[in-house]
Amino acid sequence: MNLPHLPPIRFAKEMLTCKEKRASVLCEFPCLPTLPMLTEAAAQASSAFAKSDSLQNGFLVLIKDVFLHVKVQSLTCVVVIEERLSLGNSSEFYFEVFEKEGGVLCASGSLMIVLEAV
Repeated sequence: MNLPHLPPIRFAKEMLTCKEKRASVLCEFPCLPTLPMLTEAAAQASSAFAKSDSLQNGFLVLIKDVFLHVKVQSLTCVVVIEERLSLGNSSEFYFEVFEKEGGVLCASGSLMIVLEAV
């Protein structure tokens, strides 16, 4: 994953799958994650759709309809993220966060990322 984030804020560790507009990303946390941490992990997971290997900064500019369904009990989660809309350097994504063990849906919502112009 090509991200500028450093520990302890870098949560996205490994892209598991990526097909057209849907990807799953393994995320690890230094402590039991809160809803803001899960949302940031989803934003980082959007880098699975990067069109090049060069580092490009992205900015989380919108969060909506984000819900914590179940309190997370694991340090490892899988974020499933789907690109819903892309206009220029802006993209809107829908995400779901699952605990890696047991596959329990923990959180879901939408976010928008704007990539820095190159």
